[in-house]
Amino acid sequence: MSRFGSDPLAFFNSVYQDIAPWDIGSPQPAMAALLEKYPPANPILDIGCGSGDLAIYLAQLGHQVVGIDFVESAITNAQAKISSLPHETAQLLNFQVADALKPSLLQKKFGAIVDSGFYHLFNSDQCDQLIDEIASILLPNGFYYLHEFAIEFPVPNVPRQIMADELQARFTADKGWRIKEIQTAEFLSRVAPPVPATCACIERLP
Repeated sequence: MSRFGSDPLAFFNSVYQDIAPWDIGSPQPAMAALLEKYPPANPILDIGCGSGDLAIYLAQLGHQVVGIDFVESAITNAQAKISSLPHETAQLLNFQVADALKPSLLQKKFGAIVDSGFYHLFNSDQCDQLIDEIASILLPNGFYYLHEFAIEFPVPNVPRQIMADELQARFTADKGWRIKEIQTAEFLSRVAPPVPATCACIERLP
């Protein structure tokens, strides 16, 4: 059972009938700062890209970005935003409906993977599966960037708490990872005060 009931797609479809709470019209500042500190290599995959603000930000910096999400209306919104971008930025973006828990189905390798509020949607066993998938498509010395909630809410249909000790236990050298940095940060939304967050940049070892 997922954290979002027996039909997570139905739950997120309902969220995207309006502007999603986490759609702040720009990338999360903590993620943008992490990307500036540890510049990503192309091409970049944005898993659980939602309506595309982070991917668009990266394209505006000159990066080639693929954004995937299983919510069709979110991808439709992201594709609509492309039409207002300069041609040279628009041609760097590719949004598609896909299962972001199984990015290997894209049959493509990436120099970086950005995850702004995706990993924290899943229980521990699903996160094991996600990390295996990411390991299979991330190029050697590529970076995986995470920005997740660091707080547990006692209500249903919310992300889980992700802390540094979990990331340190999962992303180990013997599994082919090197943690560049884990920091405490904030996660912003349109509808509530900022919540504590965990941000990390993790390198895939050759």
